[in-house]
Amino acid sequence: MEDKNKLILLWFILIFVPLFALRLFQDEMLYLNMSRKVLQFEFLPRSSLVFILTSPFMAFNNVNLRVFLPRITTSLITLLDLILIYNIAKRYYGKKAGFLSSLMFLFSFVALRYGARYTLEPWGTFFALLAVYYLDTKPMYSAVSMGLAFWAREQWVVVYPFYLIFAKIKKDHRTFIRILLVSSVVVALNFLFIFYVSEFYGGIHKASVVSYPSKTLSSYISFIPSLLRDWVEFVIAFPLATIGFIYALIKDRKNSTLWVIIPSVLVLNGLPGFILNGPFERYTFGPLALMSILSGYGIIQLYEDLKPKIKLLNILTIEKWVALFLIAQFIFFNVAVLKLSDIRAKGIQDYGYWHDREVFKILEENANPNEFFVGTPHPAFLGFKNWKWADRNIQKAIELNPDWLITFESWVNFRENPHEIDELEIYSIGPYLVIHAKEKGAIKKYVVSSDLKLWKFRK
Repeated sequence: MEDKNKLILLWFILIFVPLFALRLFQDEMLYLNMSRKVLQFEFLPRSSLVFILTSPFMAFNNVNLRVFLPRITTSLITLLDLILIYNIAKRYYGKKAGFLSSLMFLFSFVALRYGARYTLEPWGTFFALLAVYYLDTKPMYSAVSMGLAFWAREQWVVVYPFYLIFAKIKKDHRTFIRILLVSSVVVALNFLFIFYVSEFYGGIHKASVVSYPSKTLSSYISFIPSLLRDWVEFVIAFPLATIGFIYALIKDRKNSTLWVIIPSVLVLNGLPGFILNGPFERYTFGPLALMSILSGYGIIQLYEDLKPKIKLLNILTIEKWVALFLIAQFIFFNVAVLKLSDIRAKGIQDYGYWHDREVFKILEENANPNEFFVGTPHPAFLGFKNWKWADRNIQKAIELNPDWLITFESWVNFRENPHEIDELEIYSIGPYLVIHAKEKGAIKKYVVSSDLKLWKFRK
């Protein structure tokens, strides 16, 4: 079987098939809601290309279709990411390196967890990879693609100047000027769109592409201990990709793609999501994809250099060693998530969409549209207007005195035995807890936040 066919088969098994059972995560519901609002010509001041492209799916009344159609589209984009990694690595280092690079990315924690969910990372990564892929053969396509990476995900604007350096190295002066002009127009149009939307809403929402990184940098020093921990965890999360990438840097320092790859990795140091939540969150999806271009080559070179010194390595080919390691890694991380997740995630991919459907059913059958909802974005996805996302700020949400609180069972405690509180209706659905105040103020009176941790061992 051809390497590409193997990758497509593995993608189908690991990414496409599971998407119909994956539990909704909070940002996914927020993104789906943003996509729905595009149908009403409502935009947030942020890169909105993905929301625009998927907005037609939000016209369906059926909740399942509004979830699965954007997921299917995102999973197909993830497949294109894999194929681009394969083709780029193959171009520079050969078929074997291309296959191993794609394989390591496919089996990574972030690809398995977010490759089929409706997130922005696979889309932004696709356009960034496309920009690298087309630079040699179709430079104007490449220029547009790099601009669209920013249209799909804000963080790619930081990589854009380094893409221009990459283009300057590889192309003649005239072609570079054309790349600069075309790409800068696309990038500028997105800036204009973001700031227009921001002004349209009276400055209530600042443009995320500016406020998000600046908020981080303003207190950067306090984040240094977290960053050190995050990079240690990064090596644990993606050992083969990291080792292969570093070894490739040593072996192939002249490769000009480094001007794009290294900045895409370093930009993680300025992302609050990465700093606060670590490398297992979706923010590493794009940087890891670009790292993977070099990782296959690096692992092959390391294997060839160590094989004469460590006779045990001769037992298997490099492909079989990598396959065994990835299978072991897959098992290890699934067990680790089952043991450590504070929201009772079912493995890396976290199955449980049926629990979300039950939450939707309870709200549809019992909630009044005029009531006030806080917690997870389930009410927003159903179209309830009076809601507020709490994320992990449960105590602050409780202080808002809501009528409904939708959260995770491990995130709240009760001041009294919940079975004896007549003023509350409490529904337990898998990892979720849906709490309804039959009397105004009952949630604020009886419910408190628990000691939240991202993982059970993490402070």
